Amino acid sequence: MKPYVDYEFYAESYRGELSESEFQNAVIKATAHVRRITFGRADFYVDGDEVKLATCAVCDVIAADENFRKKHQGRNITSENNDGYSVSFVQEQNAGETAEEILNRKAYKAAEMFLSPTWLLCLEV
Repeated sequence: MKPYVDYEFYAESYRGELSESEFQNAVIKATAHVRRITFGRADFYVDGDEVKLATCAVCDVIAADENFRKKHQGRNITSENNDGYSVSFVQEQNAGETAEEILNRKAYKAAEMFLSPTWLLCLEV
């Protein structure tokens, strides 16, 4: 699968903050996500900036998720105490929601910002 966006666009047009290696680790998954939520129609609209921007936004979400998974077993910290060991974690999941479902929800929201003005997210054929 060919990625919808390259690092040059990510860094110069989107003005993303990921390193090139972080971007390369996330871009295939981001492309797959955008392809899935657009029912494959993004393949035919790849020259439009909306698809590229959505893919960049999803790259940011995926890279942030991977960084959080490495740190503190994947949970976000809301507070930490140095006077003894005490850590409070963010509760962002709904009952029974998996980490994968949370990531998909965040990625969809990030992509939706750029794709909602287009016809690419429509369920109709």
